[in-house]
Amino acid sequence: MLCYSSALFIILVGAVLAQIDVNQALNQNKLDVGSSVLNDVELEKTFPRTNLSRMRSALHSLRQNWSAKLQAMPARNYESGGGGNQGADGGVQQPQPLREKPRDRIKTEGDTLHQVNKAAGLNDILYQGDMVLTDEQIGTILEAQKDGSTENEARKRRQAYRDRYYPSTIWGNSVYYYYDRTASEYRLPSVLFYDSHHIYIYSAPKIVKAFEQAVAFWSNVTCINIYQSSTALNRIRVFKGQGCYSYVGRISGVQDLSLGTGCEEFGTAAHELGHALGFFHTQSRYDRDNYISINYANIDPSFVEQFDKESSSTNYNYGMPYDYGSIMQYGASSASSNDKATMVARDAEYQDTMGSDFVSFYDISMMNEHYKCKELCPNATSAQCTNGGFPSPRNCQICICPSGYGGSLCEQRPPGCGEDLTATDAWQTVQKTLGDGLPVLRDNHTLCHYWVRAPEGQAVEIRISGLTTVTIDGCIFGGIELKTNKDQKLTGYRYCSSADQNTVHRSSGSLVPIVMFNRYASTRATLDYRAVTPSATDSTSPDATTFAPVVSSCQDLHPNCGFYEFFGMCRLRRIKKICQFTCRDCSNRNRNRNHNNNNNNSRNNSNRNNNNNNNSNNNYNPFGPVPFWHSFSAYQ
Repeated sequence: MLCYSSALFIILVGAVLAQIDVNQALNQNKLDVGSSVLNDVELEKTFPRTNLSRMRSALHSLRQNWSAKLQAMPARNYESGGGGNQGADGGVQQPQPLREKPRDRIKTEGDTLHQVNKAAGLNDILYQGDMVLTDEQIGTILEAQKDGSTENEARKRRQAYRDRYYPSTIWGNSVYYYYDRTASEYRLPSVLFYDSHHIYIYSAPKIVKAFEQAVAFWSNVTCINIYQSSTALNRIRVFKGQGCYSYVGRISGVQDLSLGTGCEEFGTAAHELGHALGFFHTQSRYDRDNYISINYANIDPSFVEQFDKESSSTNYNYGMPYDYGSIMQYGASSASSNDKATMVARDAEYQDTMGSDFVSFYDISMMNEHYKCKELCPNATSAQCTNGGFPSPRNCQICICPSGYGGSLCEQRPPGCGEDLTATDAWQTVQKTLGDGLPVLRDNHTLCHYWVRAPEGQAVEIRISGLTTVTIDGCIFGGIELKTNKDQKLTGYRYCSSADQNTVHRSSGSLVPIVMFNRYASTRATLDYRAVTPSATDSTSPDATTFAPVVSSCQDLHPNCGFYEFFGMCRLRRIKKICQFTCRDCSNRNRNRNHNNNNNNSRNNSNRNNNNNNNSNNNYNPFGPVPFWHSFSAYQ
């Protein structure tokens, strides 16, 4: 019996390690078409409608212009404090120090659009990191630079969401696309069959899957009909190029949209399709300086034009506020030369919300305005939506709702995982773990919705007591969203770092929707909540500052790390990667991450790790006991 058990154990462990090997192979781009930078001949074939020489000249001029502008701006670094700031709701926010949050790395080809395109060497031919420009658009950029001003009439070349040719630049009610053969040739292994000699792989197209999800999403929440056709006069060619990029709006004829290696995910596909439908980047809005500041010292010089900004005469945002959680907003460390923040949210609690993989409610609302979809639902005969929702142009009797709200009138908690919680004067706790713990990047997020409600006339106070997940811009792999804003249509505050432990928020109303999400390994959160009087302040309350935040992203990404440690498997590199906390590999991890940082930062990180180790008994326990065999449920 003992021999049988030992043999079974060896088989199970072998299967786990084999699966990890497969996942590592996938993340190492075994199916990549090549990581070399394209030469000019290849670039001319890739961008047949772009004059490469003029494009490079325009971007060079733009970079020089914005380098001078950004260097001349007064430094705004909230790590050192300063004056009051305008928050997401338009109110004054006091500056808050940025919590140090070392970023995790999951995919070798890059976790963000900027990382992927930088590796592909496309920074000198793409505008703002991922947009292809036509010759006419290049001409207007050169014209604007010649005039020497970004506020003059020459800048009417474009607007963030609506240019001077609108509505001829939108697609009307129908958008057409087709897949180049490269989009279906490269496939993602998805189902594994083991025997004693081989691993059999059944595969599905990865690019097609991601783009179809983006098509379905934008179609479902707007009146835009998006059809597949290889013969339509005006159509989008979806293909596997080097990097992620698209033209902006309809440019007539065939226009390219690339989802290269590292781009084949819903968030990136929805972002690029957003460009093709007519959206520019959120950080280029003319009013962006009211919401973010730019840290010029941290910007990669070859990406300075990413921070080009519109003027009030050319920017049209349909009267909608700045949403840090927009799918068109780049991450806080985008275009960074040193992994530090290039954009700092004026409301510092929004720092990790930037770079989202979710399409925000204001993105949806703006796209419906852009294509005049809201005109299809007269107010008198359409659903009377609550909590900021609006009638769906697909069915005027049901509503499209902000995140955290559901039901036909946005009056209910979304169905599925989660629960309704009632806040009282005493602190109560809710704890939840999402994800199976396996280091596998799933196609979609698993969501869990909670509603915390205080008695009428009272507010809800939320405290993050513990949080363990992957730390990255936009919290794209997992985290929590707290909707304490007065404007419930805005994206809430998103968190995905243990450094956010003991953060406290108070709601503007008596209801706080909480969204928990995960698509890689697992996310575990412990939240405390209570009812308070709206006029009370808690700035000096010991409840908000009982413990210092844990400034470390060293954590376990698998629920069975204790099992691996017990059997001495921490000596294996692949196990240490997913069980850094249990295997006590935090110091090595931080040394590797900070190898290129200055000595002061290295000393600070070392001191922080030592403090964390000395106080390990007080640290948040990342996982409870989980049976070993649960790991295999996804493959049975």
